[in-house]
Amino acid sequence: MSESLVKVRKTIKAKILELRKGKEELLSREYENWQRYLRGDKDALLYSATRQQADRLLKKLGERFDSTKEYPLILRRDVYRADTKLTPYWLKIPIYGVRGGVNVPIKTHELITSNMVCREVKIIRRNGEWFVYITVEKEVEAKP
Repeated sequence: MSESLVKVRKTIKAKILELRKGKEELLSREYENWQRYLRGDKDALLYSATRQQADRLLKKLGERFDSTKEYPLILRRDVYRADTKLTPYWLKIPIYGVRGGVNVPIKTHELITSNMVCREVKIIRRNGEWFVYITVEKEVEAKP
């Protein structure tokens, strides 16, 4: 009898730590431009991959889009990095007009292990603080 593997996803919550003023301003600008773009301002300056994510979200939401709501900034999946010298986890946030974006340390509420693959990252702002939701996927044995 062979083992059967299934892919499971879960979301790991994190908080962005120690945002210096310059990075805070850049992240705020990208976040605000994301909101403007979603509401129809196609001239809002967004990093190209982030603009593509906005288009995907708008298509997915369709008629359910609510222009009064603030939506999480959705980043492509290659922005998350682990195991650097300074902190276990970093996020590289693409910013329009900033080569290489900005790197920010994050603190997760649980470990992200090497057998997990990052699928999506969402950033939200709540009460002046920044939070990250990292959707990860890993293979586990299927239960019989």
